[in-house]
Amino acid sequence: MITAAQAEKHLLWHPRRQHKFVVGGGSQMSMYEWAADRSEIRHLSSQSDLSFMKCFAWSPDPSFDDLFAIGLTSGRVDLVRLEATKVARNGVLSSGPVVSLTVRNSRSCNALAFCEADPNYLAVGLDKVRGDSSLTIWDVQSCIPALSVTSGAPSDEASVTRPHPRIAKADVGPRADPRVLQQHAQTEVVSALAFLPQSTHLLLAGISARWLRLFDLRTLVPPTTNVASKVSGIATNPTDANQVACCGDAIVTVWDVRKLSNPLLTFSEKEAAADGARPRPGSVIHDIEFSSNRRGQLAVMEKDATYVRFWDLQYAQAIDGPSDGDRSRDSSNSRVPRRSWTTLSWATSASGIKQTFSEQQEPSLLALSDTRRTKRFSRPLASFTFVPHSRPYSLTSEIMVVNKDGDLELYAVHDAPKQVAWSARGDLAIGAGRSHNLIPGFQDREATSQPWDVSKTPDDQFALGGRPRGTSLEPSDGRRNDDGFPPGTQESLATGKQSKTRTFSPATFRHYPLESSAVREDISTRAERRVEPSRRAVSNEEGKKKSLRIQVDKLTQSKSKKHPLRAIYQVVEDDISMVMRHRVLRGYGINNVSHNADIMQDDLGLSGTLSTLWRWMRHSREITCTPTSRIHGYDFSNQGLMGVWEGFQALPQLSEPRGSVSLLTDLRPAFDPGSASSSLPTAFSQSFEDLSYGDFNAAITAILSRQGVEKTYWSPAIRTNKSAQRELALQMCRWYLKGDELSDAIKKWEKEGQQSRAACWLVFTRQYTKALELLMRSKDEMHHLMTGTLAALMPGGTISSELRDHSERLIVRLQDPYFRAMLTQLTSRDWSEVLEEEALPLRERLAIAFQFLEDRALSLYLHRTAERASAKGDIEGLIITGLTPGGMDVLQNYVDCTGDIQTAAILSSYVCPAKFSDMRAERWLGAYRDLLDGFRLFHHRVSFDIERGEILQVAVQSGELAPFEWAPKHVLIRCNYCSKPMNPSVPSDAASKSRPTACPNCNRALPRCSVCLMTLSMAPDANRNAELVNTQATFKDTIEDAIIICQTCRHGGHASHILDWFFGEEGSRARGVCPIADCDCHCGDEL
Repeated sequence: MITAAQAEKHLLWHPRRQHKFVVGGGSQMSMYEWAADRSEIRHLSSQSDLSFMKCFAWSPDPSFDDLFAIGLTSGRVDLVRLEATKVARNGVLSSGPVVSLTVRNSRSCNALAFCEADPNYLAVGLDKVRGDSSLTIWDVQSCIPALSVTSGAPSDEASVTRPHPRIAKADVGPRADPRVLQQHAQTEVVSALAFLPQSTHLLLAGISARWLRLFDLRTLVPPTTNVASKVSGIATNPTDANQVACCGDAIVTVWDVRKLSNPLLTFSEKEAAADGARPRPGSVIHDIEFSSNRRGQLAVMEKDATYVRFWDLQYAQAIDGPSDGDRSRDSSNSRVPRRSWTTLSWATSASGIKQTFSEQQEPSLLALSDTRRTKRFSRPLASFTFVPHSRPYSLTSEIMVVNKDGDLELYAVHDAPKQVAWSARGDLAIGAGRSHNLIPGFQDREATSQPWDVSKTPDDQFALGGRPRGTSLEPSDGRRNDDGFPPGTQESLATGKQSKTRTFSPATFRHYPLESSAVREDISTRAERRVEPSRRAVSNEEGKKKSLRIQVDKLTQSKSKKHPLRAIYQVVEDDISMVMRHRVLRGYGINNVSHNADIMQDDLGLSGTLSTLWRWMRHSREITCTPTSRIHGYDFSNQGLMGVWEGFQALPQLSEPRGSVSLLTDLRPAFDPGSASSSLPTAFSQSFEDLSYGDFNAAITAILSRQGVEKTYWSPAIRTNKSAQRELALQMCRWYLKGDELSDAIKKWEKEGQQSRAACWLVFTRQYTKALELLMRSKDEMHHLMTGTLAALMPGGTISSELRDHSERLIVRLQDPYFRAMLTQLTSRDWSEVLEEEALPLRERLAIAFQFLEDRALSLYLHRTAERASAKGDIEGLIITGLTPGGMDVLQNYVDCTGDIQTAAILSSYVCPAKFSDMRAERWLGAYRDLLDGFRLFHHRVSFDIERGEILQVAVQSGELAPFEWAPKHVLIRCNYCSKPMNPSVPSDAASKSRPTACPNCNRALPRCSVCLMTLSMAPDANRNAELVNTQATFKDTIEDAIIICQTCRHGGHASHILDWFFGEEGSRARGVCPIADCDCHCGDEL
């Protein structure tokens, strides 16, 4: 329905989406045809004698293409044929037939609405009058023969096929028109009407500009639903029969007719501020319409506006409960212990035990996802309407607009939905209309490396807080890498010592090489063929880095030649998810601290911040964790410089040694005195008769005096009460200002061309003459010129105001941060201003602070720097905070800035939950594990879990963490007779005393092995764990103790016997059929 008050022009498109539309206003209506193939608007017919026209509606009746209902100011409704002048009837060419629907009391007709499901129903909305209804429902089926302009009337078959339910006919009085079905809204004003799509009985009405009322017309006294809302227009959604939009004043409200108690969405022009919209004071929405081409697209036009605005409505899931990531298989949250082979569940019957899961449907919310508008037309618009697409999947939405002068214009808005989907494997899919483009994140041309392909360096044990026996600290001879830390091991990673990572004995599998099976293809051979010969020839880590860099360069060059979207390809390849994938394939993990630093240093396109952090962690742990990190009740592992400076809380003192009882017995092999991992217990060893327990200064002194840290007679440049803390902090920064070490460093810098850095530190240590001589030896003339300014600012004379002003202006213009820091110190004599030079590396600034700042100023500087690092997401701030609760804030902001959940998950695994709990660390862990699974790097994820489990085992053995169950129980074995679990979660006395070859509940014998015919044995978890803990032998939980049962025929037995049956002693496939004589099941195919 379109209101046509006064002389305003209004547009109405054909209700059955044909290429016809009508423009009406004043006393004239004109029908046009849109020829999309020629981009032409053709005039079809017009009527100009429609006096007192107030509104009109187009009938969707398929029998007529030009049937209109015209509401007049008197309340009468005329049914007319707009194209009747094209056909002559009985030799007479006239304006066509007219059928009038009259009312008893004269008043203005405000709204008209045909029913889309049954075009014979017509709703008429009127002004209010005393004692009469304002809403009338007509059945115009009897008017159809009178409206025909041809010799034959339309068939009456429509009356037989009319849809149900039908609108009930009420008793409206003896003198009422028999075509009137129902009358409602007594003494009220009806301003807007709309039948719901695909419904014959649900009618929405705007009542008295205050109510939105839903009528159910199936009964004589229809039930109604009222909601308070200003309604001047109603638009139904062709793509969603339950969704309607109403406008009133400057507000648009979207409703769901199934629950009208609350609106789905309310918005106005203010919500388009991001699109440059400026709400006009006193603006009123004039017209709204849903698109039939784009789902959820709503067009809105304000009165006297020069544009039409489009809104995209989309449903979004409400985040009220736990996310999918929280419900994932996060073993750290499960708190379920490791179970033995008895907990593996095989169904007791062919049907098994059925479990039902109720999926709770998450609520959805309607939200504004996007907005756009047409161009600004030269004149104010009067009306608009959507143009149906002439072809499917069009890239544009077309609207026809008419201004107040009656000028028509077709405008196309390029609004094709852009679908962007990022695969878990790094592929980016971009779709628009009927086309799409797939941008791969990486190539699968080569075999993916496995965790055991990367050899571990000897420093891997530092991840657990210990240190391999027999190693010592590097001598302080000035030999450092670019970060100032001792150089890493130079031996080839391919020939380095392998760390023992497996937690089971592979002896059984050694006899059964599955790739030699007769029924399986040699997977390893195919994988080897995919690896390029050049990559297989690489035998050390440097070669792998070079090979990777060459492959990345070749891949980028090939893509730039074949694809014009080179920039997009580069963006996808440089995405943090792809960077994390490259890292993990190169061995980035928990137990590879030095290796992590090497990876970060060689990471293409990334800064050395992470490399500096990992090398600092390696070096600081060598100092604080050798041979133990716990001294006098203080645990220095994972502490930063602030903890060393200000101190931290001591651990509770144990009255007696804690037994090494742990439920994590499957996470790590037993300690071998001859292995490199035998130092692990020292990470939590402490004396129980420690007289200095709780003395922090004594703990600092003990660390400085331990073997490997040279005794020195260092003293800071100022008076301090914390000399030992300063000395330890400088040791951890590896910026120790001894004479010999500083001299070696200055010679190294001068040789490398870093004269400004060397001169700066010479000035800081008051060696001014050496600084002048060093700069004069340089080949850079700028350095020669700097010696004049340096000589003028040297202490011993008075600095004039002119020289001071000149130096300050020079500091601003200098590009070298070391020259700026040097001149700042000479000019102001204030070390706080020197430390504001953030272009200097953080460790150098910290070394300056610990060497030259007073105690109170140093504390303030550490807190201020840590807060800045946390605010900026600078992960180097962990050098100050350490892996403490404050360090988690730094990590959170780092993740927010970079998206690097990989580093956050690895770093937080050292302390969460071993030292403290943090929900953010659990989210990083879950997201990273899901990412590895999405990349199908399952072995890498399992390796990550194992390394993290080792940390938790140490925490349990040291008493920091209460014993807990590690892996969630996914399967369960039940007795075939009593259907009770073979290994209950709560062990009972009867179960602990029962035979291992019988059910602990009913005491019936367990099944026999299909090969050896011996009864299977299942020891309870509690008994088995106690036995494994008490024994001093090597960990001996092997696959030979396992039980294998076929899920098809339910036959099985001991794993070693079953494997021998199918593969034989030589490991080749020997049999494929079940060992039971009467069974022909091919169980071997499932192995």
